[in-house]
Amino acid sequence: MDTRRGRLALVRGGAAQEFTVTLRNGNSADYRHLLVAFQMEALVGEPGDRPGSGPGFLLERFDRASGAWRPAELRIANDAGPLSLFTGGGPLAREAVRVERYRMRATADGPTGSTPVVVSFVDTDTDREVAAHVLLGHSTG
Repeated sequence: MDTRRGRLALVRGGAAQEFTVTLRNGNSADYRHLLVAFQMEALVGEPGDRPGSGPGFLLERFDRASGAWRPAELRIANDAGPLSLFTGGGPLAREAVRVERYRMRATADGPTGSTPVVVSFVDTDTDREVAAHVLLGHSTG
């Protein structure tokens, strides 16, 4: 993971903060579909916050083919999502490296506070096993 300050420091209603996710495969197996999945716990907010009814955050992935940012799924929940629901992902050959660009922003009426973003790498061709997890520090003010 690479962010400007090693973490996401968002401002409610402010600009998106870009970060990259680098996937490095070892020499044991090829992946046909390795998915980068994002989840964070719901923020309860600070005294005086009046969050709206939406999730409060927008996550986008840069699509190299079109040169445009596309919506990416960010699960906001206080429990783990069932691995059987994950589909898609891109190839990652043995000893290969893939870099993906993302950006995230906090909506104007979303909550404030701090919780890490859990980034999981899911092999969607197997029994949906998780190849790895990484925590990305996050706060919204």
